Parts: sequence; C-alpha cells; structure tokens
Amino acid sequence: MKVKDIMEPIKSWLTPEMSLQEAIRVMKSTKRGHGLSVNGIVVLDGAMNLVGIVSTIDILRIIIPSHVYLDEHHGNISWESIRDEKTMAVQSIRVSEIMTEDVRVISTKDTLLRCADTLLMERVRRLPVTRSDGKVVGIVYLRDVYNVLTGLLTH
Repeated sequence: MKVKDIMEPIKSWLTPEMSLQEAIRVMKSTKRGHGLSVNGIVVLDGAMNLVGIVSTIDILRIIIPSHVYLDEHHGNISWESIRDEKTMAVQSIRVSEIMTEDVRVISTKDTLLRCADTLLMERVRRLPVTRSDGKVVGIVYLRDVYNVLTGLLTH
C-alpha cells in the first residue's frame, strides 16, 4: 500500500501573510473526512510551494500564557483577564511567525511502512504528501496510518 492510497487531499491551506485569527478560521472550517476540524494545516507561498505547517499546539502556545505552565497556583488567572490581550495578539501575529518551517514530507509513491517509520522517527502526527515535482497534494495523518495497519492485523 502506498501513501497516495490513504492520504487526504489538500482542501485548504494557510499563507505566511495570514493573521493568526484568519488561520484559526481556516483551520476550524477545514474538515477531515470524519467531519472534525483539522489539527494541523500546511502553509503555502504564492507559487504553492510548501513553506511551513501550523498545528493547534502552535496556536495554543500563543494564546495560553507561558506562566500558566510554570505557576502551580495559576487558579487566579482567568480567561477574562487575558482575553483582550490574546484577541489583539491573534489579529497582529502572522502565520510566518509561528509556523514550523522545517517540515518533513513524504512522497505519494512511498510505502505505508516508510510513512509509519517517518511519523514515528520524526515524532510528528502528520506529513504533507508531495508529488514528483515537489508540490503538496495531500496530507497523511498518524491516526490514519494506525487505523490501516491495525486493521490489516485484525482481519
């Protein structure tokens, strides 16, 4: 089985110039086959070349103050007290400022086992899928690889 057999075609993407607020809207409106929003999305430049990827974790790192992680007594911090500040942040921060630029990719022609190995070795949950000219045509998710491989074991 090849990556092209289980990849999800690219439906939406971000651009580096988009605000984080726009990125959140695109991610929330982009649904996977099962109907849930995506947890990560590719960033493409004007020539449709892959320049990065943004995940929900990248976004949460921006909107949740870092001192919340460090302060054992963060019960006195409320969303209301930081909401205005974070609303302004998501309007002013650009995708290019938070995206991961060093993105691992996989070819449509690669095997599912190579894909699984890459996901595990790189400790990532999704891989953009490229065709021979390097253009992104899809994305393959760890969950989908897991479902296919474990399904083959239980049939």
